[in-house]
Amino acid sequence: MVTPRVSPPLGEEPRQRAQERVSRLAENYLLCLFVLHEEGGWPAPAQLADFIRHVPAEEGLGISLPSVLGMVRRMAKEGLVEMSPEKRVRLTERGLVLAEEVVRRHRLAERMVVDLLGLDLHKAHVEAHRLEHAISPEVEAKIQERLGNPTTCPFGRPIPGSAYVVPDGRRLTMDKGEPGRAYLVDRLPEEEGQELLRFLVEHGVVPGQKVTIMETGHYRGVITFHSPRGEAALGLQAASRVWLREAP
Repeated sequence: MVTPRVSPPLGEEPRQRAQERVSRLAENYLLCLFVLHEEGGWPAPAQLADFIRHVPAEEGLGISLPSVLGMVRRMAKEGLVEMSPEKRVRLTERGLVLAEEVVRRHRLAERMVVDLLGLDLHKAHVEAHRLEHAISPEVEAKIQERLGNPTTCPFGRPIPGSAYVVPDGRRLTMDKGEPGRAYLVDRLPEEEGQELLRFLVEHGVVPGQKVTIMETGHYRGVITFHSPRGEAALGLQAASRVWLREAP
């Protein structure tokens, strides 16, 4: 996974940052590109289109490849993205700064609805999409203060501009875990939908929790694991979206 450039600390020069806001549609694209880069690199337009399918429908993003290409061209004219020689969509320096702002508000919103409002974790991602566009810099700073300056969202992803430090231990996806070995859950695939997130939470697969890989049944297409809530199985595709790190 790639960790993008660290942005200024939360709460710094909020009014100056507010002047840089772009449209709601562009903010959603910035968030998607940031997350894809965080997971390993800049996407091709088709990969971006596929990822956008996971954004709540109420956000009004076009999910067809022509729609995505049209938006990419528009954002390129605004100096937010550029196409690499390898035909990858990547954020410009300005685009990355604005993307970090959107992602910061989104992940603080997730933390707020879970930690302060008691919302079920599997619902937090959708609610944060509703809130991220409306949070002002002043409110953002208050949320950060009230939450005690968190460094990650409840799904384990770092909040840009926070004092996040990468934990020790090699990271790997759950489908690559070794049978009989214990790991700590690092990050959950928040964009994969509420059904999967509900299953993970119900079976104790949450950031910081210890899970032991029981069997990697690749021939059956499932991973069997054990957590404090008991034993369960997860499909390989879903397991490949759950990040673990080696337990100390």
